[in-house]
Amino acid sequence: MFLKARVESSTIVVECRVRNLSESGVCIDNPVDLSPGKRVLVTMGALHHLEGWVRWAHDGRAGLAFENGHIDVAEARRPRGTVEAVPQHLAGWLSQMHNPYQRRGG
Repeated sequence: MFLKARVESSTIVVECRVRNLSESGVCIDNPVDLSPGKRVLVTMGALHHLEGWVRWAHDGRAGLAFENGHIDVAEARRPRGTVEAVPQHLAGWLSQMHNPYQRRGG
């Protein structure tokens, strides 16, 4: 599975492949020639709009440093759109509430 990052700056929005990820930054493919010093917002996994800047860029890659220093790497690797598991009701009428074969009154 590849990890993708959405990178936004004042002029571009692009989806990039993540090459390396740490608590303090990320190395991405650089398809739009981001330049060092450029401010960016990064969205990865369950983390949205992480503030940062481009530390370096060469050979089609760029290194981004996060403004607040440390991120939760596990949350960054979590697939986008995932949510916490909801407990299932195992007893009573709630357990049959969404059963398509349940006879409805009427």
